[in-house]
Amino acid sequence: MTLLLQFPRVHFGFGAISKLSEALATTGITRPLVITDRGLVNCGVYNTVRNAFPEQTGVALFPDVPENPTLEGVERAFMHYGVSGCDGVVALGGGSVIDTAKAVCVLATHPGPFADYLGHPEKLDGGIASLIAIPTTAGTGSEASPASVIHPDATSRTKGLSSPLLIPDVAICDPELTLTLPPRLTAGTGIDALSHCVEGYLSKTENPPLDAMALDGISRVFASLEKAVDNGQDRDARWQLMMAALEGGMSIHMGLGPTHALATTFGDRGLHHGALIAASLPVTLRLIAPHAPQKMQLLAAAMGLGADESPAEAVAQLAARVGLPSTLRQMNYPEQDINEMAVDAAASFFNARCEYAPSIAEYKEMVREILG
Repeated sequence: MTLLLQFPRVHFGFGAISKLSEALATTGITRPLVITDRGLVNCGVYNTVRNAFPEQTGVALFPDVPENPTLEGVERAFMHYGVSGCDGVVALGGGSVIDTAKAVCVLATHPGPFADYLGHPEKLDGGIASLIAIPTTAGTGSEASPASVIHPDATSRTKGLSSPLLIPDVAICDPELTLTLPPRLTAGTGIDALSHCVEGYLSKTENPPLDAMALDGISRVFASLEKAVDNGQDRDARWQLMMAALEGGMSIHMGLGPTHALATTFGDRGLHHGALIAASLPVTLRLIAPHAPQKMQLLAAAMGLGADESPAEAVAQLAARVGLPSTLRQMNYPEQDINEMAVDAAASFFNARCEYAPSIAEYKEMVREILG
């Protein structure tokens, strides 16, 4: 058995942003483009990070990544990269920002448009520009994952590109940068981190070190998510969630599953990915449970449950306690063609490595339940 474990160089902990100069030297970036969003500029997080750059570094800024990443946003960011004469990227933000940054790094060394590469990793015929990822949410795990997921436009389902080349060169994970994250986003991104650990663990990939990491991440989310939602200044809870998110990003390497297939199908109306995950994960766990009884026992133990307690119900209850909706109807998701949605979810590449791949009929029932 061959285990390939490929991750970024990680600086983790309160004050880790002080390692930014070292990260720039490690990657050889001398003229970085900082890709971020307006919220992080307005709340002062960007200024905190800007002050961590060496004084002599010429920093260009692209602050206009939308809440859900789009091809238009990628192209605009790349245009700024070229005009500013940049030689690498620093991604400051959540998954939308980091995924956009990965796409810009591809375009820096490959002819565009980026849409040509979605679903076609074989088209990446060489290295990409250097990338330093600085997550400001504790959820997506994009700082450690090999994927970039982009919406063709604001009201379309995501398409993805997965390649080891997309793993950031350096990840700077400083929980200090998450202290201002509002409760809604803390909850959504925390459940997203949980889903990466859960679905990575429930994949068919045999990787004991990552299994242990995934189970550890699950324990951290269950122990700390409510604390961080209730009190955003709880430093220990923020540390625990950022570690869980990093472990979740590493767990993604084992593959994901039907929860993410469904969230992708539902991701055509601009709703927050974490909320879609929260509505979908309990439903998929109920379906998978009979097909993976031994793994479910260890999953339950990681969640701190008793022998007779259900991981699916525990996830549903946790999501409810942190204020996330349980159905898409509660999110004002419009009526859709359930048959088409079931076929779309069943065709997702996320089914390839999951412990149990649902049939179209099973997806249809899950879609109906999640819609509410």
